[in-house]
Amino acid sequence: MSDESLLLNAIERVANAHPGRVAFRAPGARDVTYDELWGMSSRIAAALAGSVDGRDPVCVICDKSALSVAAFLGCLRAGHAFVPVDIAMPDARIRGIVAQLEGSPVLQATQGADPVELSGVTVRDAAALVEGVPARPADEAERARWVRGEQTQYIIFTSGSTGTPKGIEVTANDIGNFMAWMQGFPVVRDGGVTFIDQASYSFDLSEYQLVGALSTGGCLFALPPQVTGDYRALFEALASSGANAWVSTPSFADLCLVDPSFSQELLPGLRLFLFCGEALHHTTASALMERFPAARVVNTYGPTESTVAVTYCEVGHADLDDPRPLQVGTPRSGTQIRIVDPETGARLGRGETGEIVIVGDTVAKGYINLPEKTAESFFDASELGEHVRGYHTGDLGHLDEMGRLHCEGRMDDLVKLNGFRIELGDVERNLEALPAVDQAAVVTVKRGGVTRALKAFVVVNAAAPKGQTTPAALKAQLGERVPAYMVPRTIKVLDSMPLNANNKIDRAALKGK
Repeated sequence: MSDESLLLNAIERVANAHPGRVAFRAPGARDVTYDELWGMSSRIAAALAGSVDGRDPVCVICDKSALSVAAFLGCLRAGHAFVPVDIAMPDARIRGIVAQLEGSPVLQATQGADPVELSGVTVRDAAALVEGVPARPADEAERARWVRGEQTQYIIFTSGSTGTPKGIEVTANDIGNFMAWMQGFPVVRDGGVTFIDQASYSFDLSEYQLVGALSTGGCLFALPPQVTGDYRALFEALASSGANAWVSTPSFADLCLVDPSFSQELLPGLRLFLFCGEALHHTTASALMERFPAARVVNTYGPTESTVAVTYCEVGHADLDDPRPLQVGTPRSGTQIRIVDPETGARLGRGETGEIVIVGDTVAKGYINLPEKTAESFFDASELGEHVRGYHTGDLGHLDEMGRLHCEGRMDDLVKLNGFRIELGDVERNLEALPAVDQAAVVTVKRGGVTRALKAFVVVNAAAPKGQTTPAALKAQLGERVPAYMVPRTIKVLDSMPLNANNKIDRAALKGK
């Protein structure tokens, strides 16, 4: 890997070759071309370079806007990692992240939102920077500042087990290697592809569309929260998007599938579904393949700590005919998947279940300002190549005879109930295998810190006979598939699953129901 800023180089080439091509669209907003986006980032970079010393990360308060994207690029061009923090986050969460950055500058890059007030920190307005500095082409002095190589490109904060978010440092090399892999994906490799841009920029799933679109001359079609939260507005936006590639969690696709009009007729140009962040289930993949016959459905896997995703699998009819959970595919070039015994660390053979360990050239540096936590989860693997690290995911899985990865839930989802060890994902998968169930989630009921029972939540198929969708009927059907001790004490039928800010099933909300 050369010591270059590969993503910035790629975007600059597109901006020079196709300045008038649209880079960013959003409902109700003006289209922004590559020339305009690159110019905006130039102004932000010049302002930051003239006022921020060193290479401290810059916290970017962001929303679904071209200004936010320009701010990310501007930070990188000025030599600073960006830390995307969604404006929709609770104020306390934003303050907690800013505090962990220990005085790093804060840039608000939202359009129309009230300024964020942070005590002891000056929040600069990206819109004012764009207006206040003339745009100019990148010169050698600016290029020398660009984030590159093993310098940190972005820091994304994810939930921590202690309740305090952890900031994951992803390098320019990590993104460069991820970009090279993604540019070989079907549809993406054609270039000029319009991506549905739905995932929050503070969620690393968004790097799929940011990197995939901007490095190949594609267009981001943004879906802000006010659109995704309104069915009519959402479907009107989708119909006008001209989208070719869809990136989301499976849960967001399930939300759209509730409406029968979510089909190839609504999105005639759609040719690729990319999923990551949650398990993709048979019901979702089957429905998409039926409604979008011209599109590929792709299942991928990877935690934030390994730069978005490291495996790839196109779901086929043979996968759907297999009742086992959908595989997530084979690892990208530059990545090894190891399955190890969680207690001894010993490598396990094909077909044996253990902890998934990722070793490769997209594994992150670690957690910012948390050396002990970093040492627990990350390790050096430079014997395999330059800038290669390893990461203990805490996920359970196995490799089959063909080297394909099968995920089996989280190590911390393994609970003990009345002396029996139960994997919550196992119960969920068996619930979703029932003919009447479209989605399922299982949580524990605890008293005194001890698991006393399981509670399940399901979304049922509207076409299923009523007699099959009562809690009693579902418990009886599940009892034919799993031992009695795995049948939840309570099953509750919901109209839809609650989703969190990253459009994953909100299990904390379920525990309160």
